Amino acid sequence: MVRAVIFDFDGVLVDSERLHYEALAHVLREKDMDLTWEEFKVGCIGVPDWDAVKWALRRNGIDDDEQTSEVLRRKTEIYDAWLKDRLPTVDGMADVVKALAQKFVLAIASGSFRYQIEAVLLREGVRDLFPVIVGHEDCEKGKPDPTPFLLAMERLNEFVSPPLRPHECLVVEDSPAGIQAARKAGMKCVALRSYYEDEALKDADIIVDDLKALLLPKVWEHFHIPPLL
Repeated sequence: MVRAVIFDFDGVLVDSERLHYEALAHVLREKDMDLTWEEFKVGCIGVPDWDAVKWALRRNGIDDDEQTSEVLRRKTEIYDAWLKDRLPTVDGMADVVKALAQKFVLAIASGSFRYQIEAVLLREGVRDLFPVIVGHEDCEKGKPDPTPFLLAMERLNEFVSPPLRPHECLVVEDSPAGIQAARKAGMKCVALRSYYEDEALKDADIIVDDLKALLLPKVWEHFHIPPLL
């Protein structure tokens, strides 16, 4: 029985991956390097920002932690400057979150920084529906390692009784790395077709078109749960 829903953030609750890409590509161009969107999809979606920047620099022949830190700082600076005006939530985000909060305890486990996540949730009026947010600064190991999801479950157990077990948690993801992390954590997984084709998402329990599909009975029937509405 599912008792908790743990969301990824980028690509799931917000349409942010293009913005992340543009910010990173901007910094790389400043250093006479490049990165295509297709390359970004291969190595940078679904993983912590540090890992994404390190991968992008290696793609350009550089493997240096000091330069990784410098590019990450500059990339974060640019992304944050764009965050307020250019970062849209996915269609129906607030409605889906409010509906699920009536039946499940909710958390976010993301490679984004917590302040970036909270800024959007506060803007959309749903911050209070997430008792737990696990961000970039909370985990030494990010996805595809299961640590972010297991930590989210551990922190949710401060709010629920009896304690949650992994098979009682449903992860909502949009990337192969996130799906791998959910599987390694022993959790169920719904994958959204945000940026990847079905072949890349095949290890999820079920693949759906978008976040609003979580309001459809077929999703919950798959997990033997009565419809939300």
